[in-house]
Amino acid sequence: MKAKLKRWLAEFYLRRSRVEFSDVPYFFGRPWPRFEVEGTLRLGREIFFREARMPIALTVRDGATMEIGDGCYFNDGVNICATERVVVGDHCLIGSYVTIYDTDFHVVTPKDQVVKRPVTIGRNVWIGDRVQVLAGATIGDHSVIGAGAIVRGAIPPRVVAAGVPAKVIKEFECPDDWIRQ
Repeated sequence: MKAKLKRWLAEFYLRRSRVEFSDVPYFFGRPWPRFEVEGTLRLGREIFFREARMPIALTVRDGATMEIGDGCYFNDGVNICATERVVVGDHCLIGSYVTIYDTDFHVVTPKDQVVKRPVTIGRNVWIGDRVQVLAGATIGDHSVIGAGAIVRGAIPPRVVAAGVPAKVIKEFECPDDWIRQ
């Protein structure tokens, strides 16, 4: 009975927040993630949001799209904002306090314009704690981003990247259907 009520409450919360979902995600901790959706937010199946210490925030501005693939795991304090488009592939592991933004939100000088460029994160990517993924970044399938890195530009598939800015430090092989545990 308690599980049915929790599921019903989660479905109600997601619908009220304008979130499209294939399956009700698993919420661990309180409060549940904060969804601010003016555009489109799509969640895949078997997604896990863990909030034991700090809330998770997913923000989608008017006209923007955020897509989260199947089997993704989000840890404490993750903050993702889409002003244009953010895509997170299937089976990604997102560490604590990760920020993913497809914009820089403001200009630096009067001649500048606000930067807005889509962010794409491939399948089976592991993003370590306190990583920042900046506007226009792409991360290839199966890659690992070391804790504290700042990702801008392209990170190829099947690599370990770390640093500020993130640079490839190791390449590895794995089958296309491999899923990190």
